[in-house]
Amino acid sequence: MSSPVSHKRINFGLSQRAAQNSVQDSPWDALEKLNANLWAPDNPNGLVFLGVAENTLLHNRISARANKTPAINTTDHLTYGIGPRASPRLRKALIPFFTAEFDPDKPVSQKELLILPGGAAVTDVLTWAICNDGEGIITPAPYYTGFKHMSSLRAGGVLVPARFEGLEGYTGLDDVFDADMNRKALERSFLRATREGVTVRGVLISNPHNPLGRCYPAETIREIARFCARNNLHLISDEIFALSVYHNSRATNVTPFVSVLGAGLEDCIDSHLVHVMYGMSKDFGATGFRLGVLHSRHEGLIAAVSSISVFGWVPYAVQDLWADMLEDDQFLADFKLENRAVLAKHSTILRSFLDQHNVPYYSNVHAGVFIWVDLRRYLRGNSALDPASSPVDVNHDQEATLFQHFIRAGVVISQGSSFGTEELGWYRISFAVEEQALNVGLQRLGTCLESIENDGKEN
Repeated sequence: MSSPVSHKRINFGLSQRAAQNSVQDSPWDALEKLNANLWAPDNPNGLVFLGVAENTLLHNRISARANKTPAINTTDHLTYGIGPRASPRLRKALIPFFTAEFDPDKPVSQKELLILPGGAAVTDVLTWAICNDGEGIITPAPYYTGFKHMSSLRAGGVLVPARFEGLEGYTGLDDVFDADMNRKALERSFLRATREGVTVRGVLISNPHNPLGRCYPAETIREIARFCARNNLHLISDEIFALSVYHNSRATNVTPFVSVLGAGLEDCIDSHLVHVMYGMSKDFGATGFRLGVLHSRHEGLIAAVSSISVFGWVPYAVQDLWADMLEDDQFLADFKLENRAVLAKHSTILRSFLDQHNVPYYSNVHAGVFIWVDLRRYLRGNSALDPASSPVDVNHDQEATLFQHFIRAGVVISQGSSFGTEELGWYRISFAVEEQALNVGLQRLGTCLESIENDGKEN
């Protein structure tokens, strides 16, 4: 019997790579189905979607600003302009923005910046540029769920998780941000990949971290950079939530956001091996604009990505909408202040709900639009178990079953297994939605959890 890949290749005339991708699990069918009936005040029976890392809280402000932007410029917007690498206006506007927000140790120049259609495209081209087919990129686990597909489906890379569980001295999720524990996790992952025949070419981190919602300390970034330098690896930092850092009075030992550009890496790693991913999607609540930024001081990498940038050419009209915002210092200052305030408020709403329902979560959260929540005890339907105890004989089916319970209750959150966690039963809950929707979603989630607990007591 032929494999599904061979069947698709032979019967549909596909290439090997296309046939391989065609049998991969695609999130888009499920996403379209879930989004077909979303909650709204006039659709009270719709689903409340708390499973995607979007910030919709300031959509009115962003849309109002975009509608004030000058009309289409026939010279810049209706022609090829200077080509696909970037709008001249956006490139220019990004320089003072990077200088102010990323505090680089050395100035950022326009030639070091490329514009691509979103963070997914930046991940894809970076993998394509540094990896041959089957070569690996290490990323600390848990990791952003999109990294796996973005690095593999077209670029042919292999995502290699660096796990912390089982390391000597491991005490919990705070260790994901510890310098020495990162060194140990990266070294173990590198050695394992090498034994399995995977050549590692880089390390990919998300800072602030997705899904844990915390910033890396500068010393941890430097330790990761030193590991990369020792092994001649590229260091890629996804800093898409750089401005989405807020105050959480209960978070302890957290540090402000520090970019790899300003972490003092001169004595740790050659600057041409350090690359930054940014974009408009998260900090500016505009995932639909598909605006991603690649910064690199590696001239060869910039040239390589430029050679294929025509396949990801973002319209100048869209780029200049963002440039118009970046050029307005007062708008930026007001927007950042308001964004941090509403993120803090909605994070508090979610954390208060979790506390009231005695649901454990990663509490040292102060960035991003989500919280990493421990629902392991509900996989077994036994409320008498210690919430912090390790699950026994838990599998993906149980996690998926719980996920379906939530959908039937009318709320969607993200399964932890998609973030590469070994401890099944963790979920990521996003909170940056309109307050009424958030409260409705949490009410439904609470009712569902109480029902599962009651069933466990009866059984």
